[in-house]
Amino acid sequence: MHANTTLHFDINSGIAGDMALSILHGLGLDLSEVTDIIYKITGKQLTIDTEKTFVNGIEATRLKINMPHEHVHRTMKTITKMVESSDLPEPVIKDTIGIFSIIADAEGIIHGKPADEVHFHEVGALDSILDIVGFAYGVHKLGIKSITSTMPVLGCGLVKCAHGKVPVPAPATLKILQDVEVKRTNEPNELTTPTGAAILKYYVKEFSPAYSGRVLASTYSTGTLELETMPNLLRGTLIAAASKANKITVIETNIDDCSGEVIGSLFSELKDEYLDMFSVSTIGKKNRPAIHLTILCENDKLEIIAKILFKHTTTAGLRHYATDRIVMDREIVETKVNNEIVRLKKLTYGEISKHSPEWDDCVSVGNKTGESPMSIYEKAKASIKI
Repeated sequence: MHANTTLHFDINSGIAGDMALSILHGLGLDLSEVTDIIYKITGKQLTIDTEKTFVNGIEATRLKINMPHEHVHRTMKTITKMVESSDLPEPVIKDTIGIFSIIADAEGIIHGKPADEVHFHEVGALDSILDIVGFAYGVHKLGIKSITSTMPVLGCGLVKCAHGKVPVPAPATLKILQDVEVKRTNEPNELTTPTGAAILKYYVKEFSPAYSGRVLASTYSTGTLELETMPNLLRGTLIAAASKANKITVIETNIDDCSGEVIGSLFSELKDEYLDMFSVSTIGKKNRPAIHLTILCENDKLEIIAKILFKHTTTAGLRHYATDRIVMDREIVETKVNNEIVRLKKLTYGEISKHSPEWDDCVSVGNKTGESPMSIYEKAKASIKI
């Protein structure tokens, strides 16, 4: 999966947990991995079938979830313990608990109870655990870095829940979406469910139809209802942020009367002021051996670096010019070599992806284990699947 990807929801007629999960499936998530996770967490075996259907001529995917019947009303405390004791990646645990906490807080306010004491009904049921854990896992598995969305769409009328019939939007949905701009329609059905609302509230920072970047994929999902006034469609679009060319400044100077010790000390003097710095030997005027010094920096660092060079070297002048550069997207990931953590730079540019282990970590792990740093480096690189 690409780095720096954004999932954008176009919400035409609401969003539910199963519809959101179906979007991730359409973008490449293997649902059998999700059912395996649910079995490990709950001990319950379920299956997910996918059904292709057409909504106003557009092919969409509907999930058909087959699960055992149960009478369990789990609390937030129970769900937290289940998730935290699992072997899920830490980001998935964090996101899962974050989404459930949003629902628990809303239910607690509505029922006048502390969030930890709320007994979930629909939300604590197996299908909602599937939707929330599955969605959090899918976001992590697909490498999605952010989620954006158009504004939530709400219906009207009444919906049946564990407490009887309640107005649409359901009280929990409306409480979750407090401070969020929404669109209310005259569709007499529940369009945005509490789970769908909580997913939006947790991940989406701003609701807008606008996005920019390279479109990687798009997919559609639908729910079980045939709506009266609009097509029951949710669209997900995967967008890759383009690696941008950015402006930097190049500073150059030739020095023919300065010792190697002074040139070497510049790296310490400049500290974090430069992006890159290097020197090459050359021949200057009067056939004197000289050092050609090049420093790359952010544009606003020019004056700072000029003062350091004038103060700590014998140079009497500098050349500088602005230029563009293209850099690969970077993030730090971790792997384990001999049960020790080694960090790697993950570098991506479009379809190109590569990893570079941090040499200092390789040296540190080598000192602990007795292996050479180069051996640790090679093992760390081999452990990462591009």
